[in-house]
Amino acid sequence: MIRLTIVLALVVVVMRQASRPGVYQVFFPETARQVTVAPSGKMKESTRRLTANGASFQPGSESASNEQTATASNTTPDRLTPEVRQRFERWVDTKSEDELTATLASWLNGDKMAAEDNEGSVVDTEREAAFLVLTIQQKLIESAKDGTVWRAADGPALFATLAMHRSDGIRRDELLPIRTPAAVAGVLPLLQQPEVYRGDRLIARGEIVRIERVTAPDNVYGMARYWNLWLLPLDASRRPWMVVVADLPKTFDALLSTADHDHSESSADSDKQTFPVGAPRPIVDVEGEFIKRLSYQSEAGAELTPVIVGHVASYLANGNPDISTAIRAADPSTRTREDEDDEIPLWWIVAGSVTAGLLFSVWVMWRTAVLNRQLRERRRRNEVVLSLLVVIGSMAGGSQLSAQSLADLLPGYDQQRMQDIARPAQPSLDDPGINIDEIAKLVFRMDRLSDAVLQERLSKSESPAMLGDAVSVDEAIVDSRSLTVSSTLQEYLNIDWIEMVELSPIDGVPRVLLARSFAKAAEPGDRVFGVAVRIRRPDGDGEDELIVDVAGRLGWIPSQPASPADEVLSIEGVDLGRLAEVVSLDREPLSEADSPVFYPMIGAAASVSDLASQSDQLADAVRRMRSSVTNASPVDLLQNPKGFTGEWIRLQVETVRITRVAVETQQRQREIGSDHYYEIDAIGDLGKVQLQIEVPDGDPVVMENRYPVTIVTAEVPEFLTGDSGDGEQLVTTINRAIRVEGFFYRLWSYESDFMKQRGGKQFAPLVIAGVIEDLRPNSGDPMGVQAIGQIAAVAIVAAILAVVAFHFITRRGDRASRKRRY
Repeated sequence: MIRLTIVLALVVVVMRQASRPGVYQVFFPETARQVTVAPSGKMKESTRRLTANGASFQPGSESASNEQTATASNTTPDRLTPEVRQRFERWVDTKSEDELTATLASWLNGDKMAAEDNEGSVVDTEREAAFLVLTIQQKLIESAKDGTVWRAADGPALFATLAMHRSDGIRRDELLPIRTPAAVAGVLPLLQQPEVYRGDRLIARGEIVRIERVTAPDNVYGMARYWNLWLLPLDASRRPWMVVVADLPKTFDALLSTADHDHSESSADSDKQTFPVGAPRPIVDVEGEFIKRLSYQSEAGAELTPVIVGHVASYLANGNPDISTAIRAADPSTRTREDEDDEIPLWWIVAGSVTAGLLFSVWVMWRTAVLNRQLRERRRRNEVVLSLLVVIGSMAGGSQLSAQSLADLLPGYDQQRMQDIARPAQPSLDDPGINIDEIAKLVFRMDRLSDAVLQERLSKSESPAMLGDAVSVDEAIVDSRSLTVSSTLQEYLNIDWIEMVELSPIDGVPRVLLARSFAKAAEPGDRVFGVAVRIRRPDGDGEDELIVDVAGRLGWIPSQPASPADEVLSIEGVDLGRLAEVVSLDREPLSEADSPVFYPMIGAAASVSDLASQSDQLADAVRRMRSSVTNASPVDLLQNPKGFTGEWIRLQVETVRITRVAVETQQRQREIGSDHYYEIDAIGDLGKVQLQIEVPDGDPVVMENRYPVTIVTAEVPEFLTGDSGDGEQLVTTINRAIRVEGFFYRLWSYESDFMKQRGGKQFAPLVIAGVIEDLRPNSGDPMGVQAIGQIAAVAIVAAILAVVAFHFITRRGDRASRKRRY
């Protein structure tokens, strides 16, 4: 009984110690509290915690003293009217960089905005003055030279942005509410699409590896120095990036003093001093604007890193003892409970533990896991916006060309020349009667026009097509014949032959179409689609009437698809004739040559899971396709990529990182139904296969166990977005086992640190996903922990009762024995 009492007392002591957060912070630094930096330079403790993957690291959302920062981060700012914005842009364009810098510096120092034009003051209110400052900043950022080292021409953008983010800035509070919400950035999107994010307000997040104190040259903002922070990103990219801030939180002095005594380095340039930061390193959020990609020298040679200039919004000690000590010293209210005396009565601890244990057991027994798999609502399709070229062409005075004419886009081909080329044409495929080389030249011209321009010109059609007008082609092939181009033109035009296609007559008039050759498997009854130019039309005399159209490349959809996947792609309007070109791009990076198939295929894959918008024909095709899905592995896709291109496959992978990729052109946005798509970096199982990748001038690279797989999808399911509270994120790191169904596109190559060190490029299977399933078990207790716990609890209770019973029986026997003895 005494031993049992001692054991129970030890359990109570352990329970009392378990209630102290400081006990765990030694082993789990991510449980440390986040500190938000207020504009005044003070710090505020966050009530939110950082999870193991950093998903809940939300800067500034909880600080009452930083209310304006929170408002700016979580609300959409008021927008200027287009007229005011255009007035600001015109005024900025008329000023030199020196004039813009002087105007900006004067306003930041508290003076009234001095911006005037011929009509008087450019701004009417202080709010408009703040918006004009942002316009000036954007103009200066555009002057920075991307992809180079720091240049003198980059100075205006750098110092203007630093001055606007100074913690002691007079105008900082006026700028915060009107800025756009910041998105959490990643290294790869900024390196791959710098023009998309140039000047955008972003959040850079990572561990501080090195701090550089830089003495600033003379500037109108009165800045004596600024700080370069080299970060190790948390997005698994392992690529360092640099952020620049005007000042550091006071608590960071601990890092500088420690480095100053132990590891500080002075560069050859006395204007810069470097302070390495040892592990464990603090995590920092820097909020600012993306300026440029900076070229720097590393052990591997010249590298690029994105540069975000702004201010430290929040930071996390992450187990760093210097920062933790500085936080406690600066604000005693942030001290953890291990420094306080626990005056809770013992019996309260025992009663509370019993109650909590009972409640927890009831909750565990009745708990069920419900996982929602809802895809985000597809964004509304953007309307087609006519280009300035089309508008000018349609408004040209005195022109005899119709609004849908292509003559102005085909130099050297006026209506008379088109008529001369088409006049000898005959409706017979056996004796076409045309000059094939002349037609090939026009086909070449048409092929060079973008689909967007052709569709825009076609949308202006309001009358029967005249010579030179754009006409729509979307009909079945009646018959076709290939016409060989002369050898002298084949090399120049890169066209070996053209296709003469007989289409259905229009009002009894025969119609032929001449275009660049499409799929070799094309047969009568197959559908072709695209935009052509009309070079011959009926003249009304009733003799030898013929309609002749010329196109560049036509889309092809077979009447009898070879597979259910081809049927779905055909219904969604994907040009199956280009799949052969996709195969020829094997192990090449994604390029413009992929666009005609890549983006429509993303839209087709998205429609598979969008049941509400499916027609009956598409729904039936999708059911057939999914029922005949091919189970594939990374090994299968690597061994036979040609055989899987365009096929609907299923494979299991584990996600590593999700990157949001911006889509810039309106045509591609319409094809996928959004202005972005997502790229999921994942890894698949190689099984027992060992893969060797040949590299130039080096030994083969051997890979086994796992291999990278790239998944592309229009939208990611909710279980992959998490609940970070950070709003829109460009890069998210998440490890989750998933099952993917989608169209296999091809093997593509990209740069990776692993292969770059070995002198080669990484290539991986690229799958365009339509269905993504979570492989986490539906049960809330997949490994039977609940049952094991219940059994253990019953066993412990039974053992205690057995001990008590044994002790009672033994004592009664001893008592009876003593009575008999005496």
